[in-house]
Amino acid sequence: MTDNNSAFIGDIPQNYEKYMGPLIFREYAEDLASRVSVPPGGVLLEIAAGTGMATRQLRDAMDSDERIVVTDLNEDMLNIAKTKFNKDENIEFQTADALNLPFEDGSFDAVVCQFSVMFFPDKLLALQEAARVLKPGGLFYFNIWDSFEHNHLVRMVNKTVTGCLPDNPPTFYQVPYGYYDIDVIKNLLFQAGFGAIDISVLPRTSSAMEARHVALGYVMGNPTCSHIKQTAPESLEDIVNAVEKAIGEKFGFTAISAKMQAIVFQAEYSG
Repeated sequence: MTDNNSAFIGDIPQNYEKYMGPLIFREYAEDLASRVSVPPGGVLLEIAAGTGMATRQLRDAMDSDERIVVTDLNEDMLNIAKTKFNKDENIEFQTADALNLPFEDGSFDAVVCQFSVMFFPDKLLALQEAARVLKPGGLFYFNIWDSFEHNHLVRMVNKTVTGCLPDNPPTFYQVPYGYYDIDVIKNLLFQAGFGAIDISVLPRTSSAMEARHVALGYVMGNPTCSHIKQTAPESLEDIVNAVEKAIGEKFGFTAISAKMQAIVFQAEYSG
């Protein structure tokens, strides 16, 4: 399931966790965790968990007798997630591909996926796998980003980075912010075997202490960094500086706040 736009390698996982967590992920992780419900003693599966930004919130929101199984294809990301938990927290971690989950049919009461469906190369297969491992009546919870129009920081970042590399711009930003058609996603959910679907559109405010943090997160905390290192390594620092300047001039160099928006799905597996 790996490609250039999902290769979170090297220092990227650390920068992703440090800068992007507080910038855009934390509030939505809290929201997702508040929605999840499993029966007493039940089991929840998290797929494509990354560095565990939602995982920590899920564990805090659930009862201690409810087990969580956490998976991601990227072992480096998962290793960061593991550091957030003690051994007695009824949680286990496993490297796994969301397109080929290593679990028996009907193993879980709920499945959760935070901001990763957009990266799956075969989205229908990923949804079918989520349905397969759910018990009948089990719920699949996931969120996705809305378009650039509703996510103002990354819109500025994308414009700036593209302007710095006009002949060979990175395409990473189009992946997480280019899959937001609700009707398309609903249709795939129905094809995968899900029935009742609830959808919420959640505008929020993205905040950062410094424009520099925004630049480091959006350039150094995702595969955009790898693209620049491969195609124009001498430009990396200049691009970070250009993004910092563009963000600062538009949103301020300190105490930055800007609109962000996500879409949250809750789908019941029909069985």
